[in-house]
Amino acid sequence: MYRDVLTNMYNESLTDGWFNINNHWTLANVIHYVLETFKNPTNIFSYVYEPNIHMNVLNSMKDKWYAYFTGFPPIYSVASILDPGVKLKGLTNLLTYYYEQLGIIYDVSYYVNKCKIILERLYEDYEAVI
Repeated sequence: MYRDVLTNMYNESLTDGWFNINNHWTLANVIHYVLETFKNPTNIFSYVYEPNIHMNVLNSMKDKWYAYFTGFPPIYSVASILDPGVKLKGLTNLLTYYYEQLGIIYDVSYYVNKCKIILERLYEDYEAVI
């Protein structure tokens, strides 16, 4: 489209005469062709306004989250309870949210109470030492 204009402009800028730029245009066309093959995949993968992740990836991610949160070790929850920014209520809210998002039916209150009992027993053991 702009080939003739750019070629003339380039040739006018040369002080030592006319230069055959056809080889450069051939190279530019090859580069354009190679880059064009990446245009659509790049647009698809970098599009931010609509979901574009493949469903198999989502199912795989869901399975991994399910594996992590169904056998969630109580020691991590006890540490969360001791965190002043989380406490019992925050842990309950967080686990309830995760399980609802994953579609997992899980008794969060039972799990949190189990963690609370572990923490109480730990406190009693340390209190007995003092």
